[in-house]
Amino acid sequence: MTMKHLKRTAATLAALAVLGLVTPPATQGAALWDTAGHWARAQIAAGVSAGYLTGFPDGSFRPDQPITRAEFFTMLTGALGLRPRPGDAAPYAAGHWSARQGHVQAAVAAGLLDPTSDYNGWLEPDRPIARREIVLAAVRALGHADLVGQRALAAPDAASYPTWLQAWAAEAVHLGVLQGYEDGSVGLERTATRAEALVMVQRIRDQLQMDAAPTQDEPAPEARRWPAPGEPTWTVDRTSPNRPLFSDGQRGYTLGAFEGYTILPAPGGAAWVNTVDEGGTYRLYRLAAGCAHEVAAGAAPIVALAVGDDGRLWFSRGADLVAAAGDGRVLERHALSGQVSHAALDENGVLWAVDAGRLYRIAGGRVASHTLPAQLLSRVRYVAPAPDGSVWLLLRGEQPGRGVGAVRIRAGRVVQEVAVVGGGPKGEAESVQAALLTDRGDSRLILVTAPERMVIRFDLTTGAAARLVPPAEAGDWAQALPAPDGGALLVDRQGRRWRIAD
Repeated sequence: MTMKHLKRTAATLAALAVLGLVTPPATQGAALWDTAGHWARAQIAAGVSAGYLTGFPDGSFRPDQPITRAEFFTMLTGALGLRPRPGDAAPYAAGHWSARQGHVQAAVAAGLLDPTSDYNGWLEPDRPIARREIVLAAVRALGHADLVGQRALAAPDAASYPTWLQAWAAEAVHLGVLQGYEDGSVGLERTATRAEALVMVQRIRDQLQMDAAPTQDEPAPEARRWPAPGEPTWTVDRTSPNRPLFSDGQRGYTLGAFEGYTILPAPGGAAWVNTVDEGGTYRLYRLAAGCAHEVAAGAAPIVALAVGDDGRLWFSRGADLVAAAGDGRVLERHALSGQVSHAALDENGVLWAVDAGRLYRIAGGRVASHTLPAQLLSRVRYVAPAPDGSVWLLLRGEQPGRGVGAVRIRAGRVVQEVAVVGGGPKGEAESVQAALLTDRGDSRLILVTAPERMVIRFDLTTGAAARLVPPAEAGDWAQALPAPDGGALLVDRQGRRWRIAD
């Protein structure tokens, strides 16, 4: 994937955990004596090395033996670091070892398995799994379920499958997970062997491995940095909650007592801060060279939105959208139909913004706008311009806690809709919480804090959203924390740290 730096600020973070595979009965790390000379030996060894794959008590793997549904989903959830969920009910696999250990529940919770649509409500966990079932799980795991239908399946046996299955298989082929036999056929109805399943699982895992490199950087809570060489990292000390101290590492700034704030670093070692105090007065400051200059104040809400490469701040004040220079001069002012709540600059300096009823594009002093449904715009949490000139709106669920979605807007129309994070099983749906982790490059990392902690990679080019797998050496309960440059660090229990790349 191309990583174009958009030079934007970054925010908050996440955590993940790793789980090993247990196929009953099994011995972790057993010598797999029957894999010598097997065509899948390298992939099997990689699974053992990663810690999610085991053999049987006699030290065998039995690579050419059919794999059951329970064994496959246990293998897949282990490879993807999905924690078992023994507390969840699993009526679709009642009493089975895979349900008692929580592996099938983990697959359901992560959206890899839908017992109702896939198996009419009953998993039959000991039944051998067909390659078509693995195709469904693979495409879902890689976040491409909403993209199915854009490709045709080119295989000699394609016509023997229903149209909907051809579409899923074509996506799996495109992703490199599904490959044909010597005659080119994909054999979707064939029973998968343990080796075939493991190879496909390993291909999925390889694509979802978190790009993390060892680092000595210390976590910096609430760190914000303008991503340019030599620029300072801004931090906030909230020892006194209503009087936080803003610091660029050399100078500190206090702005009086207030209820809330937003800080946006700017080029030149500066930062913009907007606050609202206990009396409901909104204030906008520019911090630079040890001085805090108040740029605007009043009862009308002020929202700091985005900072340009030239240091100008775009902010909304009531229905006015304003671009202010570093000295406070107004460079542009546009009277809109309502107050802009969220905005972002693309790599060409075009501002995309939304209010309660419209999407705006501001470029070269001109404003173009499109009316969008109010019920959609009320759910916007982030604006993310895409490389092709369209714009993504990241949305909270239609009901609080009901997942996170996104829509792509082009020429004022919704041209694509995707689910970023599902709402989870019944009883957990109200607790889904997500926030932007980093907003640089052609993808976004999104933190999900409930009902589970995870990091989602959202691809601005395709709309694919997939849960990332942390490095195995990080171990269980590794936490993702803010990095000094506004990115993220993965920190294990021993304090070892890895930088998460976006």
